[in-house]
Amino acid sequence: MKHLKTFMVLLVLLGALSCTKTRITSDGTLTFTLSPSYDLVEVTKSTVSDYATLPQTSEFALVIKDDAGKETWSGLLSEWDPTTQLLAGDYTVEASYGSLEEEGFDKPYFYGTAEFSIKGGESTEVSVEVALANTIVKINCNDMFKNYFVDYSFEIKRGNTLIATISKDETRGVFVDGYKLNVSGVFVNETGAETTFDKEYTNLDVATAYTMQLDLTGVGGQSVTISFNDYVETVPLEDVELND
Repeated sequence: MKHLKTFMVLLVLLGALSCTKTRITSDGTLTFTLSPSYDLVEVTKSTVSDYATLPQTSEFALVIKDDAGKETWSGLLSEWDPTTQLLAGDYTVEASYGSLEEEGFDKPYFYGTAEFSIKGGESTEVSVEVALANTIVKINCNDMFKNYFVDYSFEIKRGNTLIATISKDETRGVFVDGYKLNVSGVFVNETGAETTFDKEYTNLDVATAYTMQLDLTGVGGQSVTISFNDYVETVPLEDVELND
């Protein structure tokens, strides 16, 4: 009789554990929608489409992680099966297109994240807001500058790494990680004399288009005004390194 009572108690405990396990591991399904923001911050209203081809939402990569930070699924949005079941619990999803490490022309990097919960037996819809997560830099020269210098070009670097070469009359913007970069230029006038400059810029804002404006000022082109990120510097040509 004593053994029977013990056996009955074990059955009750096993039943309770079974019910608890069922609640913990109950599954739910999930659907995604992306809400891209393509607006840029700059003096003139513009969008990323002015600088690059916009990706399709199906081209965004998803990474789903549980509340312990363990990856439970990754792949393209187009590959996600909305009938896929996930254990009930709290999750985070990251959506991205491109990479912060990939810089240059037509290299936008979009990123967004969202937290959500899965409930057993239910379908959860998650909306992820994504926005440009790198920075755009472009260069513009006024007509006097273009007329005075018969040739000119620019380079955007970080340390010894060349990110992009901007040739004469290039109008496209360069997508960069704006934490630090150098912009250098070489200008050649009609006598063959070269003017060079090199400037470092740091902590540029994401989702922002910056224009480096170079204006030649003064009769005979005595100085170049460089405007960038609300900072204006006038450089007399005789004070800039000249290489004949």
